[in-house]
Amino acid sequence: MEISDLKQIQIIDYLQNLGLEPVKSSGKELVYYSPKTNENTPSFFVNPSKNVFFDYSSNESGDIIRLVQYLEGFDFTTACKHLETIGNGSIFQCAENSFSFCRKSPENNTNTISINTVKPLQANSLISYCESRKIPFQIAYKYLKEVHYTNNNKSYYSLGFINDRGGFELRNQHFKGCTTPKGITTFEVPESRDVYLFEGFFDLLSAFVHFGTSKPSNTVIVLNSIVNIEKAKERLKEAEKIHCFLDRDVQGMKSVKKLSESFQVIDRSKIYEGFKDFNEYISA
Repeated sequence: MEISDLKQIQIIDYLQNLGLEPVKSSGKELVYYSPKTNENTPSFFVNPSKNVFFDYSSNESGDIIRLVQYLEGFDFTTACKHLETIGNGSIFQCAENSFSFCRKSPENNTNTISINTVKPLQANSLISYCESRKIPFQIAYKYLKEVHYTNNNKSYYSLGFINDRGGFELRNQHFKGCTTPKGITTFEVPESRDVYLFEGFFDLLSAFVHFGTSKPSNTVIVLNSIVNIEKAKERLKEAEKIHCFLDRDVQGMKSVKKLSESFQVIDRSKIYEGFKDFNEYISA
């Protein structure tokens, strides 16, 4: 494909293939959360008619080739080859207006997600997302996978964290979902008497960063959702002590209190007092 042909690939289609959707429109532009930062206010603008982008969080801007360089860390030649490969694969056949505005949602419908491939973490955009949340590549690579999947007949990829039943928690900059079967994730440490209990996988990885290690010293259970706490109780019964690293919100604190009625519990969330969770604490 010629350079001029590559530049005809629509930025909004490329972003959509990454699982990124606009959250609103502003005049002739579409507004996204920046793919490069963990921001709360969207600052990434795309002009579909001109097919250019501007990321106010970094002052980066340009055409589709520059966008691929920016997101994937490629040089110009590699970015062109990347676009040529996926362009020839006919991934981008969406009409210009074939998108829907979406907000970050607490959980997406799992029934429409079909996993295509699971491989070691390598996409620069996902690595950058981990780094934006202060999780270094060495730790992310050890515990997370790169999961390519189809959702509502569209292809995406995200970080994947597998549970004990073979399902995945899926995360990228703008998507939070999971596949069935749902469940907890357990990392057993032989002869461990205590259990370290986390709400989400980013909290576990944040604990590794905080304590300067990359593996647990005691058995770890990641709930993957506070609603899974009942599923963990059979294993918790075997523990002498439960060290809770749950969110410091109403539901998290209620769960700690309820567990304390049946188990010997140590509330370790005091480490990140003043923050919602462990990851917010290390990201501050």
